[in-house]
Amino acid sequence: MRSYPELSPAELNFHLVEARDRILPEVSDRPGQWVVRSLEKRGARVHLNSELVSARNGHVVLSTGEEFDSELIVWTVGNAANPMVHSHTDLPVDQHGMLVVRADLRVGTDAEPVPDAWAAGDDAAVPDLAADRPGAATVPNAQNAVRQGKLLADNIAATLRGREPKPYLHHSLGTVATLGLGRGIFQYRRLVIKGFPAWLMHRGYHVLAVPTWERKIRVLAIWLTAALFGRDIVSLASVQHPRDAFITGGEPAFPPSDAPSDAPADVTRDRGRAVLAGHD
Repeated sequence: MRSYPELSPAELNFHLVEARDRILPEVSDRPGQWVVRSLEKRGARVHLNSELVSARNGHVVLSTGEEFDSELIVWTVGNAANPMVHSHTDLPVDQHGMLVVRADLRVGTDAEPVPDAWAAGDDAAVPDLAADRPGAATVPNAQNAVRQGKLLADNIAATLRGREPKPYLHHSLGTVATLGLGRGIFQYRRLVIKGFPAWLMHRGYHVLAVPTWERKIRVLAIWLTAALFGRDIVSLASVQHPRDAFITGGEPAFPPSDAPSDAPADVTRDRGRAVLAGHD
């Protein structure tokens, strides 16, 4: 709003639609309720236990019967197994289409392992040995995937050398999330930190997680300049026609040589931008 003083706060509305009865399921109940209150205090509308039925022409219809218009719709989708895994393989899969994996990342069960087959990451239902409930699988996120990949390589090397593979065991160091600029939440067991300190913890964790010192310094430098001079506000004109990049992405950047010579000059330029946008 500070960057566009011609806009009025009354013109802006933010709706968050969630099919479950809570957002941020990684945190416990009370911190999750605080997150909802924090968003609503800043003017957001949080729709829990709601699903998107239709968004034709920007008119949003929810399963609860609520309706409203939206100029911009952002759809975030959860993880799912690759269709190649759950539909085109003879390896064992669970009810979610993910590969059945033992704790040592071998495909199969303890009673029926699949010889010389290993799996890790988002397509593998790796048992979560650190969880309190039996039958729980690890969360399909980057933290688990990176650690599982390293253990998978070590376990394959161990079996080739005649040693026993090790089971995957990872104790979570907590959950941290941002709720906008300068706001966040962190939870480790019963310890809960809210607001600006949690936001700083989130930024610090991500700097540490970025690989190589060169990239860490680049990311940190961008954040520091944004803190001094403000965030980079750019045009989002492409969101008005989000399908264009997919429709024209397969077309050649330049028209064929037998194209009419009187074709509009801007066609080639538009196609060029669409192709680049599609690859981007």
